[in-house]
Amino acid sequence: MNTLVGRPPKPEHLRRSKMFPLLLTPGEFNQLHAEARRLGVSLAKLFREGAALYIETRGKGGHRQRKERKTR
Repeated sequence: MNTLVGRPPKPEHLRRSKMFPLLLTPGEFNQLHAEARRLGVSLAKLFREGAALYIETRGKGGHRQRKERKTR
């Protein structure tokens, strides 16, 4: 008889162990929570994927770097 139950543990690199506190206004929270619900994802997943998308699009020329002034 097999006594193992549940799923096997995740590999270390896939375990989520870091927290990032974020303060939102009630309006911001309600808007993001409603959108996550509409999309059928958790609020945490919305933030993770949204952050990844933001980084990806900024890295492809969407970011305008400030030009340094030439000193005379």
